[in-house]
Amino acid sequence: MTRTSLPRTLRAFFVRLGGVFAGHAQDREMAAEFESHLQMEIDDNLRAGMTPAEARRQALLKTGGLALAQENYRARRGLPFIGTLLGDLQYAGRLLRRSPGFTFVAVLSLALGIGANTAIFTIINAVMLRSLPVEDPSRLVQIKRGDSPILTNPIWEQIRDRQQAFSGVLAYADTKFDLADGGESQFAHGIWASGDFFRVLGVAPAAGRMFSAYDDRRGAPALAVLSYDFWQRRYGGDSNAIGKTIRLNRVPFQIVGVAAPWFKGLDVDHAFDVAIPLANEPLLHADFSMLDARSAWWLRVLGRLRPGESIAQASERMRLLSPAISENTVPANWEPKDRTEYLKSVYKLSPAAGGFSQTGRQYRTALLTLMAIVGLVLLIACANVANLLLARASAREREFAVRLALGASRMRVVRQLLTESLLLSVLGALGGFLLALSGSRALIRLISTAADPLAIDLSPDWRVFGFTIAAALFTALLFGLAPALRATQMELEQSLKENARGAVAGSSRFNLGKALIAGQVALSLVLLIAAGLFVGTLRNLLTVDTGFVRQNVVVVNVDAGHAALPKPQRIAAYTQMLERLRNVNGVAAAASSMIVPLSGSAWDSYVHAEGYTSTTPADLDVFLNRVSPGYFRTMRTPLLRGRDFNEHDDSHSPRVMILSESTARHFFGSQNPVGKTAAIEEPDVKPAPLYEIIGVVKDAKYAEVDEPRRWTGFVASGQDPDPFSTISFEVRSQLPAERLIPSLRTAISHVSPAASLEFKNLEVDVNDTLLRPRVVALLAAAFGLLALVLAMVGLYGVTSYSVARRKGEIGIRMALGEQRQSVTWLMLRDVFLLLVLGLMIGLGAALAAGRLVASLLYGIQPNDPLRLSAAMLVLAVATAVAAYLPARRAARLDPMTALREE
Repeated sequence: MTRTSLPRTLRAFFVRLGGVFAGHAQDREMAAEFESHLQMEIDDNLRAGMTPAEARRQALLKTGGLALAQENYRARRGLPFIGTLLGDLQYAGRLLRRSPGFTFVAVLSLALGIGANTAIFTIINAVMLRSLPVEDPSRLVQIKRGDSPILTNPIWEQIRDRQQAFSGVLAYADTKFDLADGGESQFAHGIWASGDFFRVLGVAPAAGRMFSAYDDRRGAPALAVLSYDFWQRRYGGDSNAIGKTIRLNRVPFQIVGVAAPWFKGLDVDHAFDVAIPLANEPLLHADFSMLDARSAWWLRVLGRLRPGESIAQASERMRLLSPAISENTVPANWEPKDRTEYLKSVYKLSPAAGGFSQTGRQYRTALLTLMAIVGLVLLIACANVANLLLARASAREREFAVRLALGASRMRVVRQLLTESLLLSVLGALGGFLLALSGSRALIRLISTAADPLAIDLSPDWRVFGFTIAAALFTALLFGLAPALRATQMELEQSLKENARGAVAGSSRFNLGKALIAGQVALSLVLLIAAGLFVGTLRNLLTVDTGFVRQNVVVVNVDAGHAALPKPQRIAAYTQMLERLRNVNGVAAAASSMIVPLSGSAWDSYVHAEGYTSTTPADLDVFLNRVSPGYFRTMRTPLLRGRDFNEHDDSHSPRVMILSESTARHFFGSQNPVGKTAAIEEPDVKPAPLYEIIGVVKDAKYAEVDEPRRWTGFVASGQDPDPFSTISFEVRSQLPAERLIPSLRTAISHVSPAASLEFKNLEVDVNDTLLRPRVVALLAAAFGLLALVLAMVGLYGVTSYSVARRKGEIGIRMALGEQRQSVTWLMLRDVFLLLVLGLMIGLGAALAAGRLVASLLYGIQPNDPLRLSAAMLVLAVATAVAAYLPARRAARLDPMTALREE
């Protein structure tokens, strides 16, 4: 194509395209012009002596008629394919308007199916697929030590100072900053960020400046960068906020800038509020700084690939640097074998364009499972619509026969039917997209908690739009193609007869419809079994014996790190706080612990019990907690042997510990462990301190409700040689938490007015840990019920249509004396055969798929016969009811009325 011909070709295309949409006006002009030419021919014929009728007939024969002229003109002026498509769409729209019931059921079925799929995909896209809104995110990679994504600051500094594989590197960690100056905490989402954090990501300031590598030095001034949203929320977007001070954990930081509005951080689940340099970390951790700790794993490290360099080339550079990095960062207090393994470490790279999402990691299997479930729902909806189209096409046999008899090709009729299917699918997709917008947000609200609200960006992007369009096209072909092809397979002569139906039609012509019904039954059974398994899992988790009573317990988290409370005074201060809490009106019991049960936190160490010989290190790994006297009474965990801790178990008395029942049995078998000893390994302490076992308590869950059995033990808080600045108090009371909290706050403020406080309801916190199984069970049950309803509607429709087609046959049978029960069984016989076939296929599919969801189940097997049988029974009863109603109606037909209609 030449340079000069391209514009002419484009002009011609647009002229033709305009002709498609300006057709009515041009048709009127064409008709007027044609009438003018026709009249001129008529006038000539009249002058030649013809009669008026003959003159007009001859004129029409010469010109070819208005319809033919307009058809030829349309072909020349426009794009025939688009014009034909628009005509088909207009015709399809008129047909759908004439059948509002059919249209409503079909569009609603598709909207529910497509909407559910789009909603789940929107979340998957947000937490797994979408790239970060930063400069060229495809060039970002994460640096890992083996498979571990979290590194230490000494490792980060080695990478920063030695790397040659990247154009820039950064390190960061998510955290929380307390904005309150005392009393109850007010948390903001924070980031520890390396000096080049914003430069490497290409984040420009909306106000002020970003901090730089120069600001990320030990001893540098305390600086902070705010997010744009936090700046608007807390300071009203005031530019005078730059240069002011913000207090984080009681420490003043100077605000130097505000990040660009589009930058929310690298955590997909939460937008950051405040970022401070890594070097300022010791200011907030007076007890224990992580900057020089070789065993403190807290940082993610990212690099930006150099232009033109691949991830494989950068990985090779990091592999060469690995020995030197490991040699300079190996923890000095590790055992020789652990040091040897550490020195073998190889640093690897993985893509980091999408950022990081705890929701994506935690819910990955659940989201993919839900995606499969809603995919099955969409298949059931497609089968439903396909059955409706089959019935509708059969009712339109005469229309199709006439069109074929008049010369239309079979493919032309198929194309018309596919256009109708496409219109249905597009309407369903539009409704589904609107449902998905609200559905995805509702789902995120379901998995959010008051303590940890999610702020995931669910705005639709090109992937979501593309997925919805693809779903619409796929479903249109899925439910439309087979009925369209089936509708055009007919005997014209038979179909053109006025009454060619009834007794000879029988039921054998609906093989495709029967296959669709069997498929619906099979898919519905899979979803019902899945719903039963997930609901059973949730029930097991809700009723599992945690080993303590979580109701009526308020947890008070106390941070005295910046309350001018030195380490030597902490145990005494914590004891005073506990005594004051116990004296609050309405408090039945109170205790303290280092780790709150089922909070997800953990402290484990190797324990060498007297007389026990281990075979593997895992046999020695015990999860520990440091608790006060009265802890087991407060948590209502039964003491089985020995005694509880008391006020005499302090730093001046021999160290003591209490074991859980399973741990005692693991180390000592059937022997009484009370009075025996066990050594607990501690960093930098040789030999390991020896503890006397003074009691045994009932087993209790440690970190998670669905965790496997863990060996657990407890040590006395009064014997803590290095008390933390943070401690948790468990307070049991029958009073509502909102009434109790002010008194608890006052009690602690009498001992340490400047301590930071956070109040939680233990029951709510434990229930929040069950969010994933609760959401999966809820959605699986909802989609299972939807599948059951769709299957019932489909079966009811097909049976009703079968009754309508076989009225003549039913009338003849009843006229010949056949009983109503026989007619009912005649209508139900095929249904029961399809039900049995569908149940067999669905059972096999459910057993095969059960292995894929086993990781989401708790206390239940995927092939649990009770739940399999229950699901089959529910589906069998539902389908029997759906088929029985139209079958009973068939048995009550008046034979003479049925025969008269034929």
